[in-house]
Amino acid sequence: MAANVGGPLSEREIEELDSALAAVPEPQESLDVVMLDGFLVGLLLQPDPVPADQWLPYVFDSEGQPADPPLAPAAKARIVDLVMRHHNYLAACINAREGFDPIVYPVEDDAGKAVTGRATIEALAPWAAGFMSALNAFPQLLDTYGESSELAESLVGVMRHLPSDPDEPPADARRFAEDKLRIERDMPLADLDDAIEHLVECVLDAADIARPRKPLARETPKVGRNEPCPCGSGRKYKQCHGASSN
Repeated sequence: MAANVGGPLSEREIEELDSALAAVPEPQESLDVVMLDGFLVGLLLQPDPVPADQWLPYVFDSEGQPADPPLAPAAKARIVDLVMRHHNYLAACINAREGFDPIVYPVEDDAGKAVTGRATIEALAPWAAGFMSALNAFPQLLDTYGESSELAESLVGVMRHLPSDPDEPPADARRFAEDKLRIERDMPLADLDDAIEHLVECVLDAADIARPRKPLARETPKVGRNEPCPCGSGRKYKQCHGASSN
């Protein structure tokens, strides 16, 4: 199946979804559309698919708590429809190991002017935060492949975009800083386009580890062209049913 079946959400639909999520009433703290994009990608790297009823609550509240007060049914249904469509699009891309365009918003300076160069990479910070929130909420990926140096390298390619966490234990903070310095040295990034390309490569590399593609299994043994046709006609396979496959 092609990865673009159904296609990505349009820009209008992305804006609609972002506005709808922002309108989720307090005390819920819904994901914004950039964090949601990263969250869904992190979710889709889990070794086994996570049922929608387990992860959808995190869309409406970052802690996964049920909505209170509840959304109007029509508003919630529209959000779920857009989220599921985007989830399925990303799933198709990852399953096919095809590139996708992360949802990011440009970074602006204090005057409201778009920044340029390396400063634009900051736009990936909320995306990476959403990605890591999925791994924290659903730890199967790390529980299963946490000892893989290849996976660790791929995840550093995403985590490099996270700011330092002042509440992180000192040893973890030091290791995180060292990993960031190392990847900045080994894989420097020039701008946001460069950073997005590297991030998507890291995601697909992680998918190769956590969700390896399996060869298609034949339902019946392969028949040689010169062997008798399985249909019982007495003719060679290449002269009978095999002819239609050529």
